[in-house]
Amino acid sequence: MTSIKRCNIFTPTRPHYTGRFATPQNRDTMWSLIKRLFAGPRAPEDPLQETVRFDDAGFTRSSELARAMGLQEFWPWRDIHEFGFVFTQAIYPDPWFGDHMESLWFVRVPTDGGGLMRMDFDAHVLDIDHLPPALLRNLPGLDMGALTAGLTTAARGLRHFEGEGEWVAWRRDAAAPPADQAATPSPKPGPTPGPKPGPGPV
Repeated sequence: MTSIKRCNIFTPTRPHYTGRFATPQNRDTMWSLIKRLFAGPRAPEDPLQETVRFDDAGFTRSSELARAMGLQEFWPWRDIHEFGFVFTQAIYPDPWFGDHMESLWFVRVPTDGGGLMRMDFDAHVLDIDHLPPALLRNLPGLDMGALTAGLTTAARGLRHFEGEGEWVAWRRDAAAPPADQAATPSPKPGPTPGPKPGPGPV
């Protein structure tokens, strides 16, 4: 009589790994290679993507496009004449929503022609509650109330066209010098020395 062994074809069986490929480290390496294979090469840098930084040396705004065109990417603090917030209509309409407003921080720096140029950068770059310490140190007397007023207006929405405006929170001409650069009082002038006496009679 032939015996028949029953088997359940619907019950999955767990693979049994043996040898050096059974270690968790090797399995992680294998999955890493597979993910890299399907992910493909790293996408090239967006030429319009900017990097904005404030440090003790000054203000930096760099991008691949600026480097390719040889544009200036760094300004020392002595070249920063204004800092503030602007709520203005975007230059390019949104393809779905049309015209809209955008929120921007800005600095004004000198131009080659002798005037001042406003440079804008996205509002998400800075957080008013956590401004860079270097910015606070080098912009003494920064008007936080002006920045708050601008942000409050912008919070009314991207279609709040009547709220367009510029809020200058710091201006070099009106700012007091930093504490470590405060002018020291000049010494009081002493008495003016008189003419030296000539030789006495012989």
